[in-house]
Amino acid sequence: MNFDILVVDDDDDDLMLLASHIKQCNERVTLTHVRDGIEATQKLTGGFQPNLIMVDANMPLMDGYELLVWVMHSENCCHIPVVVWTGAISDSEVVRYYRAGANSLMLKQDALRDMESFCHHWFKLVQLPKLTSTPN
Repeated sequence: MNFDILVVDDDDDDLMLLASHIKQCNERVTLTHVRDGIEATQKLTGGFQPNLIMVDANMPLMDGYELLVWVMHSENCCHIPVVVWTGAISDSEVVRYYRAGANSLMLKQDALRDMESFCHHWFKLVQLPKLTSTPN
C-alpha cells in the first residue's frame, strides 16, 4: 500500500528532515506539505484525503490544536488519524491534545531520532484508512 501523509508545519528544516527520514524507512510514503492549519483545512475541504495527518502544535494563523479540533469535527475528515509533533510541550497540553482526539503526540527530536519505530508503527502495525483522493 502507498501512504499519503499531510504534513502541517511552518518549519521547512523540520519538513526536510522528516521527508529524508521517512523515505529511508519507507519509499511508499508521499508527503504533502502545507504551512499552517488554514492551508490544511483548504486542502482537506478540497477533497484531499490523506492516510495520516502530522501537525505541528505551534504554527501561525491556525495552530495544531485548532486544526485537530477542526479535523475531529469534520464529517469528511474525522476518520483520519492525527499525529501531533512538536519541539516542546507541557504535560497539560499533552492531555489537552489527547482529549481533543489526537492519536499520537511526540517530540520532533524523538520522532526523528527513531523514525524507524514511527514507520513500523504507522505503516506496518496500524491499519490506516485507504486513500480516496489525490492531492490537489
